[in-house]
Amino acid sequence: MGSVPEDILDNVLQRGAASKEVTELRSVWSVRPGVAAHTLRDWHRASLLTDHELHQLFGILWGIPLREDIGPEDVAESFVASVPIGFARRHRLIGLTPQDGYMPIAAGQLPDASVLDHLGGHLGVPTVLEFAAWEVIENAINHAYAERNSDFAMVLDGIDIAAGDPDVTLAEEGDLLDSATRAPVVKLVNMMLFEAVKRQASDVHVQPVRSHVQIRYRIDGVLYDFLEVPGHLLDEVVSRIKVIGRMDIAEKRLAQDGRTTVTIGDKVIDLRISIIPTSHGERAVLRLLDKSARLYKLQELGMSESNRSLFERLIQRPHGIMLVTGPTGSGKSTTLYAALQYLNSKEKNILTLEDPIEYQLPGISQMQVSPKKGMTFSTGLRAVLRQDPDVIMVGEIRDEETARMAVQSSLTGHLVFSTLHTNDAAGAVTRLLDLGIEPYLVSSSLHASLAQRLVRVVCPDCSIEVAISEHDVCKYRLDPTLEGSVVRSARGCERCASTGYRGRKGIFELLPVDDTIREMVISLSKTSAIEAEAIRNGMTTLREDAIRKLLGGETTLVEVARVTQEQTALGELVPA
Repeated sequence: MGSVPEDILDNVLQRGAASKEVTELRSVWSVRPGVAAHTLRDWHRASLLTDHELHQLFGILWGIPLREDIGPEDVAESFVASVPIGFARRHRLIGLTPQDGYMPIAAGQLPDASVLDHLGGHLGVPTVLEFAAWEVIENAINHAYAERNSDFAMVLDGIDIAAGDPDVTLAEEGDLLDSATRAPVVKLVNMMLFEAVKRQASDVHVQPVRSHVQIRYRIDGVLYDFLEVPGHLLDEVVSRIKVIGRMDIAEKRLAQDGRTTVTIGDKVIDLRISIIPTSHGERAVLRLLDKSARLYKLQELGMSESNRSLFERLIQRPHGIMLVTGPTGSGKSTTLYAALQYLNSKEKNILTLEDPIEYQLPGISQMQVSPKKGMTFSTGLRAVLRQDPDVIMVGEIRDEETARMAVQSSLTGHLVFSTLHTNDAAGAVTRLLDLGIEPYLVSSSLHASLAQRLVRVVCPDCSIEVAISEHDVCKYRLDPTLEGSVVRSARGCERCASTGYRGRKGIFELLPVDDTIREMVISLSKTSAIEAEAIRNGMTTLREDAIRKLLGGETTLVEVARVTQEQTALGELVPA
């Protein structure tokens, strides 16, 4: 047993511990280690000791080594295969690769001797204890068991329909990684979710076809076939999904919607589930929203320096409407969250109306829209206006009532952010007019529209350099001067799951409403005329922004064509 480190005791004294307690600890340190351990735990609970200091002192007190880090390669496969995740979490321990005939057990706390004896007997190998921070243990557990729970072939082989194997009863289950005692079909659905989270998929499609059930994942906006499940398992898989979404498992003729929240390791995932009847059976789509995913800042979205500078100036205006447009899944909410974070300060009262609340924003009050309970965007907006807001974010303008309320709010001194489903920035003007808002109200309230899409970022590990050919110029209607430009092409490797891409970035089209465009709105000019005027004033179109990212080596020509194909008829492009 080593001596108590004086530098740690000095830290404890500085944090407010009584000098008498420190003296007593020194006197009992080697004589009565149990009493010393009790004192250390008291100090830790009182925040006089950090987690790392506690583990360091425990290691010295009991003569147990302290492990700073545990990598995936350090975890013993035999431990993960035979010890349930619930046991590992409850006792805060994980087994490591055996050495010299012993299996090291890394623990986040001092376990009972009976626990180690039980583990040794269960694993069939002597154990030796090591200490590690609980965060290190938790990360190791989550990663190891997530990998273990991805063996689809093993589960499919274990399903015996004739034996009535599928059990779709559900209690409040806790962590879905804990599949040790689950029925095989339950494990199968859990594994689908584990793999979707691991691959950062936004949607899981369970699609029945004539001979089997196709499991597909949408990753970075593109659908990929992932797994084929035997057709006779469709009813059991869909029933399990219905149970998770708290839907009626007996109803198979009508469409149903459900939602729930599940825990997968250290991630909290919101699931929005849709089930419809088809000619080959029920089809399910699960949308995954990772509540633990980080928020992006404006400079991380992919805006050009000029667009970002202009956007930051526009959103700092005291009142008016800022609209972000684009189809579903184009990153509109991410952009609005980034804008709200940029504006967030103690001097501003910011409130949001969302359906659903996708991420928690510190310091900002967020309201969940619930039409079934009478809380729509329009009724919620009326309530928000009585909360003395400076900035309001409305998740989506869907009808005339919400649009009119948003316009009136902006005219009475509030800055309003919202989204619309239009193809381009100029289309936001037409959409507001179509909703019944008078042209003079649109021209006086709307001060900018931002259209956006997401392009996949080419994998840096496997992409190769290629030159734009004459054929590419003709096929994709590029400016002839781009011929010969060196860009990157996707290939595919293990790091990008053979897709050739890793992650996405936004392409943007920012249209500020100036006096000329206001006059055009009042005179009911066509969308194409408004867009042409904005381009004359320096607006970068979505396709031009995509070409800039292509020439910068961030994406590929195929991806640019896929995302901006509706704009190829607008004419040839000049190089950035």
